[in-house]
Amino acid sequence: MTTNRLTTSLIPCCTCGAIITPNPSNQCAACLATIDISSIVQRGPGGQDLVIHQCRQCRRYDRNGDGRYFMLLEPESPEMMATLLKQIPALSGKGQQHMRKAGVEALHLLDSLFIWTEPNSMRMRLMLTLRADINEAPRTVSIQQRVKVEFKVQWRQCNDCIKESRSRTWQAILQLRQKTDGGNRRGLLIMELAIARNAEMRKHILQVQTKKSGFDFYFASLDKARHFAQFLAKAAPMRIKTSQTMVSEDRRNNTANVKHTISCDMVPLCRDDLIVVEKQARGVGRLTGRLCLVLKTSSVLHLMDASPSRGSDLIQCMTDLHADNYWKGGEKSFRVFLPSKRLVRFVVLDVELCYDNEKDRYRNGASSDDSIHLYKGARSGLSKYALADVEVARESDFGSNDETFRCVTHLGNLLSVGDTVMGYDLASVVFSSEAEWTIENSFTSNFVMPDVVLVRKVKGINPGTGVSAGGPDATAGDGHEQKGKVKAKSSASKKRDRRLKKEEEKQRKLEEAAARMGLGTDENIYRDEDDDDEGFLATAQMEKEDFERELELDEDLAEDLKIVER
Repeated sequence: MTTNRLTTSLIPCCTCGAIITPNPSNQCAACLATIDISSIVQRGPGGQDLVIHQCRQCRRYDRNGDGRYFMLLEPESPEMMATLLKQIPALSGKGQQHMRKAGVEALHLLDSLFIWTEPNSMRMRLMLTLRADINEAPRTVSIQQRVKVEFKVQWRQCNDCIKESRSRTWQAILQLRQKTDGGNRRGLLIMELAIARNAEMRKHILQVQTKKSGFDFYFASLDKARHFAQFLAKAAPMRIKTSQTMVSEDRRNNTANVKHTISCDMVPLCRDDLIVVEKQARGVGRLTGRLCLVLKTSSVLHLMDASPSRGSDLIQCMTDLHADNYWKGGEKSFRVFLPSKRLVRFVVLDVELCYDNEKDRYRNGASSDDSIHLYKGARSGLSKYALADVEVARESDFGSNDETFRCVTHLGNLLSVGDTVMGYDLASVVFSSEAEWTIENSFTSNFVMPDVVLVRKVKGINPGTGVSAGGPDATAGDGHEQKGKVKAKSSASKKRDRRLKKEEEKQRKLEEAAARMGLGTDENIYRDEDDDDEGFLATAQMEKEDFERELELDEDLAEDLKIVER
């Protein structure tokens, strides 16, 4: 019996001459270790240099190298490392042809780290630890090397920035409106501050156009506009409606150019407003047919009975008004009785809590431990609001008369003797015929009109009124002298000067409104040509200064804005 044995011929190594088994590279293991893996790894697509693209405008990087997906990456972050490694063809499986020519069967990444470079060098360097499998039949030889890889950073504009740079590229417009009587802009000012403090929400706005009763925001897609509308709905109750208009269509390709419009109508009730709730109003519980105070605004309106009785339950005196109930019940069911600009300063003379089990906390100003009974946050162990019988006097009446007023207020745990509080002076208000009709027909039979409605405790000095030291007469005198100086001008010249001055003032006011939202650039500010209300623009800056001053003194309002930011 004979056996056939297979024999393999041996060949010398083409480099050192050692006898080895034939392999595709015809080299021994020692010579294979001299293979330079860096020449394989440092080759980009098509044999060129490795390149990572970055958008010059938004500073985002091309994630896949095809220009379709751009994302924001921090320098030397794990996400940046993953993106760079995907751009190397030898590691992503796209450079198999060059690897076979060099005799490398596979590459394995063991470690990677960044090498520091100058930020303005437009270069990124990596140190990679690689293990290469070298084919030496009948076995495979593995070698390990550390390789330096360099990427060049080149500019490439992303698709979003390309759309923004073109004209008429917006696909959705969001119309924010708050139509209030008397041009009260408090709700819009809160929106401006909320937008200014959230850069994530502003980055998708292509341009903004200011209107008399709100703003128009333009977006590149409907999804971004809807996301922005959801953010606004957290700051104020509003009614959101979406409509669309087809601009053009291509029936052959079954495509169409559609413009979307999102209308956000804010409830025209602002914080601290004194409102009348009609008898037929819905969604307010037991507060129908009464005078209510708007405590705060968020996604809903928080209402408080403006004239509670001493024996009332505080929980039953408060309710939430949703935007749906406001619009379904009709705008006439909730009307502003007195706006917040009619607030008057009062001084607290006496405070007595209305609950029987808290009569021992009667405060008359004689005790030095009054501060321990005041609400100072959640850790104080007290609820923020409590009904109390308070005696107050007008701050302007000190030294002239001794007239005082008593009322029941919800600020029992916030007030002490000597505090200054803002409120409505209903005893001295001259009501219009409409207001008198409301008093006679809109309230229930058990409602008692209070003399004073206290709104909130204030800190600091009395805010300025904006009137100059010289008074109105001094201003009129200066205008008369100025008029005499330009008396020689013709009527056409004076009309032209007034028109130019009016346009400049209007543009300045609109730019200030957009700047408060963080959008104060000439590229994205557009004014409304149809808005010719000079009085609205003249009071915008004064309202903004008063609101910012109030924000510094009102901790509750600042807390509400922080909640919206989150």
